[in-house]
Amino acid sequence: MITSSTKSNFPIHGKNLVDLLQQRAKYQPDSKAYLFLEDGERETGCLTYRELEHQVKSVAAYLQTICAPGERALLLYPSGLEFIVSFFACLYVGIIAVPAYPPKRNQKLSRLQAIVQDAQATLLLTTADIVQVITQTDNTFTHLQCILTDQIDTNTEKFRPVTIEAHNTAFLQYTSGSTGTPKGVIVSHGNLFHNCHVIQHSYQESAEGIVLNWLPLYHDMGLVGGTLQPLLVGFPVILMSPMAFLQNPLRWLRIISTYKVTVTVSPNFAYDLCIQKFNPEQFTNLDLSSWQIAINGAEPIRAKTLNSFIKTFAPYGFSSSAFRPSYGMAEATLLITATTKVKSPVIKVCDAKAFKENQIISCSTENQNSQQIVSCGYPCLGQTVVIVDPVSLTRCATGKIGEIWVSGESVAQGYWQQDELTEQTFNAYLTDTKEGPFLRTGDLGFWDDEAGLFVTGRMKDILIIRGRNYYPQDIEKTVETSHPALNVHGIAAFSIERDGDNRLFIACEVKRTYLRHLQVEAIAKSIRQAVLKEHDLQVNQVLLLKPGTLPKTSSGKVQRFLCREAFLAGSLQLVGSELIDNSLPMAKLEQYSVESIQNWICQWLAAKLKLSIQSIDPNESFAAYGLDSLGAAQFIQDLEKYSGYAIDISTLQSFGTIANSAHYLFEKKNADMNQPTSLEMPAEFYQIESFPEYLKLQQQLTQIKNLGIPNPYFKVQESININFTQIQGRTLINYSSYNYLGLSGEAAISAAAKSAIDDYGTSVCASRLASGERLLHQALEQELADFIGVEDCIVYVSGHATNVTTIGHLFNYQDLIVYDALSHNSILQGCILSGAKAVAFPHNDWQMLDKILQEQRQHYRRVLIVIEGIYSMDGDIPDLPRFIELKQRHKTLLMVDEAHSIGVLGESGQGIGEFFHVERNQVDLWMGTLSKAFASCGGYIAGSKALVNYLKYTAPGFVYSVGLSPANTAAALASLRLLKSEPGRVKTLQLRSHQFLKLAQAQGWNTSTSQNSPIIPIVVGDSLTCIQLSHALFAAGINVQPMIYPAVANDAARLRFFISCLHTEAQIHQTIAALNKCPISN
Repeated sequence: MITSSTKSNFPIHGKNLVDLLQQRAKYQPDSKAYLFLEDGERETGCLTYRELEHQVKSVAAYLQTICAPGERALLLYPSGLEFIVSFFACLYVGIIAVPAYPPKRNQKLSRLQAIVQDAQATLLLTTADIVQVITQTDNTFTHLQCILTDQIDTNTEKFRPVTIEAHNTAFLQYTSGSTGTPKGVIVSHGNLFHNCHVIQHSYQESAEGIVLNWLPLYHDMGLVGGTLQPLLVGFPVILMSPMAFLQNPLRWLRIISTYKVTVTVSPNFAYDLCIQKFNPEQFTNLDLSSWQIAINGAEPIRAKTLNSFIKTFAPYGFSSSAFRPSYGMAEATLLITATTKVKSPVIKVCDAKAFKENQIISCSTENQNSQQIVSCGYPCLGQTVVIVDPVSLTRCATGKIGEIWVSGESVAQGYWQQDELTEQTFNAYLTDTKEGPFLRTGDLGFWDDEAGLFVTGRMKDILIIRGRNYYPQDIEKTVETSHPALNVHGIAAFSIERDGDNRLFIACEVKRTYLRHLQVEAIAKSIRQAVLKEHDLQVNQVLLLKPGTLPKTSSGKVQRFLCREAFLAGSLQLVGSELIDNSLPMAKLEQYSVESIQNWICQWLAAKLKLSIQSIDPNESFAAYGLDSLGAAQFIQDLEKYSGYAIDISTLQSFGTIANSAHYLFEKKNADMNQPTSLEMPAEFYQIESFPEYLKLQQQLTQIKNLGIPNPYFKVQESININFTQIQGRTLINYSSYNYLGLSGEAAISAAAKSAIDDYGTSVCASRLASGERLLHQALEQELADFIGVEDCIVYVSGHATNVTTIGHLFNYQDLIVYDALSHNSILQGCILSGAKAVAFPHNDWQMLDKILQEQRQHYRRVLIVIEGIYSMDGDIPDLPRFIELKQRHKTLLMVDEAHSIGVLGESGQGIGEFFHVERNQVDLWMGTLSKAFASCGGYIAGSKALVNYLKYTAPGFVYSVGLSPANTAAALASLRLLKSEPGRVKTLQLRSHQFLKLAQAQGWNTSTSQNSPIIPIVVGDSLTCIQLSHALFAAGINVQPMIYPAVANDAARLRFFISCLHTEAQIHQTIAALNKCPISN
């Protein structure tokens, strides 16, 4: 959980964000800076200011060894905390960060390629998964030096501070635009720092608060407003991914309610989505009273949206004074103007007809001839806004619409490597007064002395049709409500010049639910009627698109220019189209079928011959329509562009009718598509040594080698693995064995295994279902069931496979599996195999599990809760009675993995059930392994007779696997019997574990949350330090293995001490003393 931050008692000041982070880390080290919610629900990452700066310095130190200040680094990251660490690392060392959209699989990378080339980037900071996506798609990025920042060791000592001046470039913000001509806005450290103060002053942020941000971190509003600026005021930031928001916008509101969020940043459409998706019956406990600042910007702000949102959510505590309509752009770093706290947003009602003539005439009341415009407030801290006539370049009178110009310290330095465009955009001067320089925003608006700036549209978006100006957003708003099949956030209006006239085109995304029975004609008719009635305009062509394919910016703004360009290039993904005047042939259709080809030919002929589409008969020949030679050539040219194939007119004419020609073209397309092709495959697709994950492993091993110490893994043990071991001829105190009760190596156990080999051989050589069943199996299963306190038991050959096959077999796509976030890999693999929805809950957090079940239980058939008896990472245990209560209340199944707790917990070693004195049948599946307390190999599932009977006949990992070997079966059975006859082993183990834990804690070592278990971690920090400590102890005669990233977080590497009942008190004291003497102190 995260709470609002209280400002430090020490003054926090500085000249840039680097100074701020350093001071936050110094004076507020344990205050939470950033929290990431996976899927918008689960807390999967959190950084305090101390942890953030530690990771930042580690990455920065590494960057200083490979590059120089001023180089450009492309940042490609999925949603999460890694981006923030890398971005600050670039700031720390003077490298120019280039945030960019992380590509999806099979996505064209043309825009990303253009950014790399324009920025002349030399570095790529990213993760292994992203590298795999871009390298398998394109080789444009092979020249970049790739840094997998999640694999850099946490070593801050090598970091060397650099001098940062206000004019130094902090990052390049590439704005949405044409793929071929990306524009990188040069944002300096001074720009960034000033705009952070502008934001603070504009919104009058209080001393305490919590920010929630779902916007992409590579987007100016998401980066500056939602992520960096909170550092200035010390607010913690909760992050969720854009996909999590778009999948369920109401998650946003839940987080605000749960975490008492005070500040959010979002475009207008986000508020619309919340209104559309909201169902009061599902949100009886929603509380939005903490929400003080709801920033609305990055796209046109609609009065209807503001009013509807206030009306919908006022009953849940949302105040109309929270809304802060704002205006900004990347060229001004972010914020230009904002509204301060007022009772409600200021909305101006003006005459719609005068508005189209660039005049503002106020209306006393709203009516069908009026238009509502929302104020975006005022500039501050030396920022200046003027409204300028874009032709005369002189200041407009109050109430006159003109271009918005801006000046101030937040205005960026220009466009990267584009001097001419920079001069035009960033160095504008008024012709009459010579005031300047100003930034020309390209936006239109007007100034009102009582309400500030009103933004009315974009200059390049204005549609000039028949000598009049039309705002595309007004037409799009009309289209939104014209037909229920249309996606209201996927509509673009644009114009194309034909025969000397500008003609109106409307592109609309169709909702998925309407695709199967799409009524193109009916939809187009509704759109045309609505636009004609409202705007007295005729729509030349209606273009219906696949859902989610209309060009948009990363913040969701419709890109009308790119939509127009895509239409002209034939690349819009159409599902239907209707042309009213037949002056243009249809664009390329997504569905290549006989019908679509035939319709295209008929439309082309109708347009060429000035006929109605209904008069073209597909059963007639081409000759019947009397095309001349020029007409035939034009037809072939257009058809080749449409189909992508070279076509001979005589070939088509030989097929007689239009319908037959369409069939021919369709069959030709299919035949060519089915021809085998020789594809160039990247090496990482088929060469194991080129697999990214293999290269990642080699990078880690190289780092260990560079330390000058031996590989700590795969050390050959030359003796029985008990409280001591033989390695390389040396005897060492051993803490790297699961031999908790010292039964492996016990003479009686070894004798039982040897006797079984004599009786049954070394293998049963078959599945137990066939001929592999032995009396030993039956005896072991029954005695295990009796020991645990349940009806029956089934034994598998592997502990890992036990979880995988059992979970994978009992559950499927109709089910939900909820597991502890620190669960063993075998549980996760079982979830994947099952196909069930798998959701992790925070470690040992039964309250959060309860919330998850309250929200999701009713949507699934079976629900399984999975926990462990002892967690091997931290050596702690769950509150089993709490989980049993949840299982019973929510009517789920409960599985407890006792790999490390059976034979260890409880007075007689009967596990966590005995420890908490619960009825064993309250747990549905008891899982355990035979390789730890039972000195053998394998795993088991214990529970009801019905469960075990079903698994024995159907579980793939049992039915299609050889039975447990005679020696292993006999060893486990003998160990179980010896445990029951010598319960003192359990008591001694518990005593030694307690002694080690208390002695380590007394010496100041971090033992995490270990309790009541023989697993005691010593958490030391970064991975390389951990390996060095392990090596130092080995030299001192102690064998303990390091546990490093990625098994644990990069700053949570640890040594894990596994205690045995054979360890002596003297050995424990000797070990702690050796720890204290190591060069790496606690």
